[in-house]
Amino acid sequence: MVEVKNLNFAYKKGQKVIDSLTLKIKKGEFVTILGHNGSGKSTLAKLLVGLLKADSGEIYLDGEILTEETVDKLRGKIGIVFQNPDNQFVGVTVRDDIAFGLENRCYPQEEMLELVKKYSQLVNMERFLEYNPENLSGGEKQRVAIAGILAYNPDIIIFDESTSMLDPKGVREVNEVINRLKGTKTIILITHNLREAINSDRVIVMNEGQIVLNDVPEKVFREKEILKASRLDILESMKIIELLEEIDLNKKKELEEFLWELTFQK
Repeated sequence: MVEVKNLNFAYKKGQKVIDSLTLKIKKGEFVTILGHNGSGKSTLAKLLVGLLKADSGEIYLDGEILTEETVDKLRGKIGIVFQNPDNQFVGVTVRDDIAFGLENRCYPQEEMLELVKKYSQLVNMERFLEYNPENLSGGEKQRVAIAGILAYNPDIIIFDESTSMLDPKGVREVNEVINRLKGTKTIILITHNLREAINSDRVIVMNEGQIVLNDVPEKVFREKEILKASRLDILESMKIIELLEEIDLNKKKELEEFLWELTFQK
């Protein structure tokens, strides 16, 4: 569904943000891209949706190359939820905002209302359809943004640090929605939080514009030194295991394995 070949991009000449990056994402796969601020992960998202133009390399969406000629067509296949929910609203009410993309695509009124109802229910926001978005919490706003993306039915959804400005309740609400979408869409979750990557099919770690890890979560999270070198904060259970390695305890190995399994409990 997504293929990137030898991609390069720099905001300033000689300072690459994306450096010879190559990756593939299969249809229906849930991939998390992890990286610290400045690693290039959000720049990659903007390149994938055509908000930025690569200096060199190729991007394919569903087998078709992304160019200036194809960008408008291919944007119909991909939706993006950004980190600041306040910057995404265009409607006076929640209903108006979810319907915005459908109106632009000239959906019939009856079909549009059905889709607004369907996706507001999916993100548990059906009770708020007549609310002004300004009166919603951060988590509620992001759930509305997700409903608006889902309503026009893109094949690929990118969540670009979409929980980074939320309180813990909002983070939990948004991640619950993302996890419910698993297997129904191609999902690209961009974050610096390892905890959010646990339910993904695959984790890609970026550092200085390059991919340094690319595997299932259980294998990626064992690479503690690479994660630390990439300036990522390891999970609490991993920190406990590190402490256990420094002391002599009976049955230490069994305790380590138990804590590791606890990390991946769904």
